[in-house]
Amino acid sequence: MKRGQSSLEYLFMIAVTLTIVAVGMRYLAGVTVNAPGTSGVVIAYVNYDPPGDDVKGEYVVIRNDGLVDVDLTGWQLEDEKNHVYTFPNGFILKAGAEVTVHTGEGTDTDTDLYWGRGKAVWNNNGDTAYLYDASGKLIDKCSWTGDEGGAISCH
Repeated sequence: MKRGQSSLEYLFMIAVTLTIVAVGMRYLAGVTVNAPGTSGVVIAYVNYDPPGDDVKGEYVVIRNDGLVDVDLTGWQLEDEKNHVYTFPNGFILKAGAEVTVHTGEGTDTDTDLYWGRGKAVWNNNGDTAYLYDASGKLIDKCSWTGDEGGAISCH
């Protein structure tokens, strides 16, 4: 075996080892490793019946459990009655990050988006939150009956 070949093999082994370690660290940190072709974006939590004013307190948490940032431009969050929130142009959800979509009004940031509605969206006695990508493919959904106590962890 030539010396150049063994050095190349050695570098390849180091690269493979570092990749395995990186994936293992993400796994231990509680981040799901997704199959190729999946976004890793999920509906993590829905606060559908908050104390006080529903409009001001309702929200949905969207989380990116994937290994890459995801552009949510044109993605949609919907309920069973077709109330639709469309994610703004250029909104990137970083790997491992969350964004809270509030029903009411506010100023959008990297971690909080506002639907701007004057009325509640999520039905307290049962509903489903649907998350669609920009092409209309269902990415995730989360349903509740109203017996969960006002909020539900979906993932």
